[in-house]
Amino acid sequence: MSKNYLLAIATLMGTIIGVGLFAMPYVAARSGILPLIFYLVILARVQNYLHLLYAEVVLSSKGSHRLPGYVEKYNGRLSKLITLVITILCDYGAMLAYIIFGGLFLHQLLAPVFGGSLIIYVSVLFFFEALIVLFGIRLIAGTEFILTALLILIIVLIYWKGWAIISLSNYSLISWQNIFLPYGPIFFAISGMAAIPEVCKLLAREKEKIKSAIAWATYSSAMLMLIFVLAIAGITGPKTTPDTLTGLSLVLGDSIINIILVFGLLAVITSVICIAQASREVFWWDYKYSAWALACFIPFAIYLAGLRDITKVVGLTGAMAGGILGVVVIYLVIKIKQKGELESAIKNKMNKIIGLGLSLLFVLGLIYEVWNVFK
Repeated sequence: MSKNYLLAIATLMGTIIGVGLFAMPYVAARSGILPLIFYLVILARVQNYLHLLYAEVVLSSKGSHRLPGYVEKYNGRLSKLITLVITILCDYGAMLAYIIFGGLFLHQLLAPVFGGSLIIYVSVLFFFEALIVLFGIRLIAGTEFILTALLILIIVLIYWKGWAIISLSNYSLISWQNIFLPYGPIFFAISGMAAIPEVCKLLAREKEKIKSAIAWATYSSAMLMLIFVLAIAGITGPKTTPDTLTGLSLVLGDSIINIILVFGLLAVITSVICIAQASREVFWWDYKYSAWALACFIPFAIYLAGLRDITKVVGLTGAMAGGILGVVVIYLVIKIKQKGELESAIKNKMNKIIGLGLSLLFVLGLIYEVWNVFK
């Protein structure tokens, strides 16, 4: 097992495991555990397939691009422009979610000592992250190993501290009223599309290992999320809060919560940098334009404008990223199988029937999330 193989798994896991993890316990509390498990199993499989499809796109094409650039190669400039708009909106939604969570985590960690309002902590953290992106400081893939190890340690600590108060009565099995609620948040939580080009680069000399690296990263992340959600739901039950930690602190106390807050902040910072750099690369690689301000400041402006409902932001972003961009990747692969530039080491099963079925699923999910936001 080579170093780059482990780094590829860590890179994808680090991209997947972000703030979406902290939105899932609240979703489970509202929809029930059974729907959450059902959606997690199904959508982990779907996301793994989408990750493999995107890897096939990267491996079948010459040059370094992001999704809009690949679309231009095979579908023309108009399709590229449409894909650019969708990609940037998805990135903005993800960054908005990170801004909301990051500000909450930093405020909970430092406000008891220094005081100050939530908006101050949100602003400080955002400008710190924006400066890192401006100067092009990349996080080494090994950082993701540390974050994954910290997550496992935190899950163990939660079970250790909360085992005596985990109660089966805290698990709501199913709420038919919110049966579709987990779709968007779970799609958001287990998406790692932004990391696929980097995974392919890391394994450029071991292309035959890309498929297994993607599978290990996607399914391991989903399993860790499920274990985390079962712990939180068993402890806080109906008192689970949208940010998870506020409700958990009332039960477990500040000591373990501070450890989780530090992990949450690290996860937020690494995820923001990854997404913001991916947004800049869309402009760099596909438009030859450096767009630091566009990549960073618009999500912050949206936050200041008042869009701060984390469940709705995560749900809508997940449906867009997993839905609309999923459709784009599906039909891009269909085109590539007809006229790809290179022989890909990954060959996914794809035809119009599979493409149509998944596209219908994605579109219906997006319609529900849009309806849920404006309901």
